[in-house]
Amino acid sequence: MVLNIWIISAIILATVVVSKLIAKKTATVDVLWLIIFGALFANIGLLPMENETLDIIGEWGIVFIMFALGFDEDLSHFHEGLLRSWGIALIGAIFPFFAGYFTAQFFGYDTNSALLWGLTMTATAVSLTMVTLKNEDIHKTTAATGIMTAAVIDDVLSLIGVAIVVPIVMASSATAVGVAEGGMDIMILGLILLKVVVFFSLVIVFGLFAFPDKVPAKLPAKPTLWQIADFYFTKIFQFINVRDLLLAYRGEFTPLIMISIAMSLGAIAYLFGFHPAIGAYMAGLFLKKEYFIFDTKEERRVDQHFENSKNVVDHIAFTVFGPIFFVTLGMKIHFDLAILSGILPAILVLFLMVFVFQIASAALAARYTGNYSFEESVMIGFGMLGRAELAFIVINLAYTEHHIISDAQFSTLIFTLFLLNISVPLMIKWWKPYYLKEKEFTLLGRGVELFKKRTNSHQ
Repeated sequence: MVLNIWIISAIILATVVVSKLIAKKTATVDVLWLIIFGALFANIGLLPMENETLDIIGEWGIVFIMFALGFDEDLSHFHEGLLRSWGIALIGAIFPFFAGYFTAQFFGYDTNSALLWGLTMTATAVSLTMVTLKNEDIHKTTAATGIMTAAVIDDVLSLIGVAIVVPIVMASSATAVGVAEGGMDIMILGLILLKVVVFFSLVIVFGLFAFPDKVPAKLPAKPTLWQIADFYFTKIFQFINVRDLLLAYRGEFTPLIMISIAMSLGAIAYLFGFHPAIGAYMAGLFLKKEYFIFDTKEERRVDQHFENSKNVVDHIAFTVFGPIFFVTLGMKIHFDLAILSGILPAILVLFLMVFVFQIASAALAARYTGNYSFEESVMIGFGMLGRAELAFIVINLAYTEHHIISDAQFSTLIFTLFLLNISVPLMIKWWKPYYLKEKEFTLLGRGVELFKKRTNSHQ
């Protein structure tokens, strides 16, 4: 059957509706059903395996989701989480890399393939986790912030990893065509690091000085360095008055302006080599509630406009475009029984290795480098399980563009990603009552006091 975009759109949106209804009826997470139905319908021919238009719509979904989550986050809360999450990101990326690398070696694949397996298992798909946390109504907790901030750092580390590993593999692979000998170009790595610094510097300056709507009247007698920077930088950016934009024509166009800001910072992130969702998240993070308040002398509730705008953005992100991304994620799963039977041992070993290494490394790092509580640390470990955007980019480079990995390796990696992604909502839902301390976690009938003895509650 030949499918056009209108038939595909109708099927996908019907899938979203059915998934949400089933999720409500069964008290499960809709993300799980969206991925499952996407995979099922693609394999029986109701949906295409690949469609450029759908991929673009899915990318919009990620951007809207991350913008809405940033908008829902408190900037000071995020800053605290960022300082505490460096260990989670670093340690939580290294161990899954080793899990992928040594699993490939165990099944007899060469070093180039092993490097790509490891790289594929490195980056966290934070959008999947954060949507799951929101569905469980725990997306504003300390653990959620820890996952989000660790994922931002993880994205930077993974980007650097791609800059290092992919050129090495391309240069040394016999199947790579037109790649010069000599391995990685140090200039490429240096350029990536420079882009990281410049991008985050631009975002911070823009967020701190372009978003505020009040220019300091004058400098105090003995100003601090921060007061001097605040005075002059805010004056430079005073032509961008976010509050006036958001409240123009009594706030008639506020959601449109918010999305425009998200897309603009997303585009800047893309130009610097990041996923646009990172820029969109930062845009939401810098938008404050007071920017949405009209004249407080009016009788209307001062936060009504903020709540109305937030509802519109949340609806776009979590009800329409966001779910489409998860359906398209499932559509990339190809069930070929002939190949699947031969690679099943590799899939199971790789999945279990990454599952154990990711949870253990992220949880222990959260506990002992970020000083999160036991319950928070385990939740962070589960939250770092998802794999999506960068993983598929690496697989696409290795399989489609440069033919470095075989059909069997491609299917192994894809099915492992599928299992990891499905594990995220299942594990978070299972751990939620322990995380909220509605139940006490025991192991073999005993508590886990060894890990809980220094627990401090950050919820």
